[in-house]
This record gives sequence, structure tokens and C-alpha cells, in this order.
Amino acid sequence: MKSRTIPGTSFDRTKPFYPLVTTYLIQLFGFREMAVRGLIGGPAYRAAIEPALTPVAEMNADVGQAERDRKKIENLLGVLTLRCEFDHTMISIDPDFIAEEVAARTRLYGRFMRESAATLLVLAYETCKDEAYQDRGPLWEFLRHSRNGIAHGGCFHFKRGEPVRSAQWGRFEIAADLHQTPVFKRSDGSGMLSIGDPIRLLWDIEQAYPAMRRSPSG
Repeated sequence: MKSRTIPGTSFDRTKPFYPLVTTYLIQLFGFREMAVRGLIGGPAYRAAIEPALTPVAEMNADVGQAERDRKKIENLLGVLTLRCEFDHTMISIDPDFIAEEVAARTRLYGRFMRESAATLLVLAYETCKDEAYQDRGPLWEFLRHSRNGIAHGGCFHFKRGEPVRSAQWGRFEIAADLHQTPVFKRSDGSGMLSIGDPIRLLWDIEQAYPAMRRSPSG
């Protein structure tokens, strides 16, 4: 298979796709890290990282601050606590439990990573749909129909004579005969995109529309 590397850091920080793609990559790397943590076990994982904590903390000349820095780093390896506004409580999640679950069912959760890929396309479209540079050209139409398909059970869905404009991205073209075809590939081989495609599609859109800028509220 021909390989072409597009670094995630190549996206322009001043443009709308940068934080979306970065968050998506964090999810992918996090999935991989959780799998490793689960395979070697939480205690062994923490023990492997422990030697690196002291030099990081000792970069601060203030001994007290160095210890506080060390504690902060250790906390990042521990229980995740999330505030719940509904009843003003905290939700605690044990990372070792999640890691063991991922390690035991890697293939299952790996398949669900396409949902994260789908979310990236939805967010990308919603972020840009009302911007002046969104000219309904073939790339934008490809993104729009992908987004609509994701919202209809993950399959391309057309009505009222859609698609009425060209929706093409490289060798891929979205046409009416793709109705009910999965947007992302499934285990039976059906579908169009893989989990790397959203990054490449958004990269191509960013390159094709140099005037893109993140809105002040974005």
C-alpha cells in the first residue's frame, strides 16, 4: 500500500480544523496508551514512568514547588474525577479499570474509534457551515454529505434529488447510488472511509481554502 505521511501538526493553528483534529488525535493516542497500560498492568505502568518524574520535578529549584509539581504529575496517572453540575458531585473513574477493559477487548473498541472519526467530520462541518469561505464546492459538498450520512445511522442518505452539486474528493465521488452505503468501512467490507480519511479530507480542504480562519468565538 502506498504510504504518505501528513503530520497532524501540519494543520494551521489559526484555522478551524486545528483544535478538532488535535482532539481527535488525542483520542487515538489515548486509546493506544490505555491498551498498553492494560496489557502491562497499572502498577507496572506507573513503575515504568516513575523514574521520569523526579527529573521533571527537580527542574524547579524550589524544593517545595518541585514536590508539588511531582504530585501533579502523579495525579495525572491516577483516578480521573469529573464534576457533575446536575447534583454538584464528582464522578470518579479508575484508569486501570478502563485500561484493562481496552486491553481485553481491543478489537471491539478499535471498531468504535470510527465513531470518533465520524464525530470529527460532523464538528468540522458544523464549525464552518455558515462561513463565507464555505462555497459549496466539491470538497465542502463531500464533507456535507458525509456529515448528513453520519447523522442518518452512519449511512449516506439522500432526499429531494440530492446530491444536486458535485461532491467529489480525489477518487471518491458521492452520488445518489450510494444511498444507504456506510460512510465508514465496516467489518463486512462495505463503506467508503477509514479512520485516517477525516484527517486527510480536512487537510485537503484547508489547503484548498487558504482564506479560512477560526472565528473569534472559536
